[in-house]
Amino acid sequence: MNRERRFVVAFMPWAGLAIGLVAAGFVHQYGSDSTFDHCATASPGPLLVVAIIGLLACLISALASWRGVKGSTNEARRVVAVISMGMAALFAFAILLPMAASLILPACFR
Repeated sequence: MNRERRFVVAFMPWAGLAIGLVAAGFVHQYGSDSTFDHCATASPGPLLVVAIIGLLACLISALASWRGVKGSTNEARRVVAVISMGMAALFAFAILLPMAASLILPACFR
């Protein structure tokens, strides 16, 4: 196996944790910046688009974690993958909250 392929195989169980964290952080930072910089003119549209992209990243990373250990007998990799999938679900929930807030709350109260 070449070096890049070994890295991908080693990273797969960790994908939900790493990519989900980056996606949730990016969505949170984007929402915070847009709300505090332009609260009177901010519309929920761009935040919803970024949040949907973040949700897709969490979903894909959780599936990558699951596929990375499907059929594996290495118990440590399986534990990491299960925790990683759970964290990706938690990050997806953290992304859903600002999506709901952008639709429910007035712009300057977000």
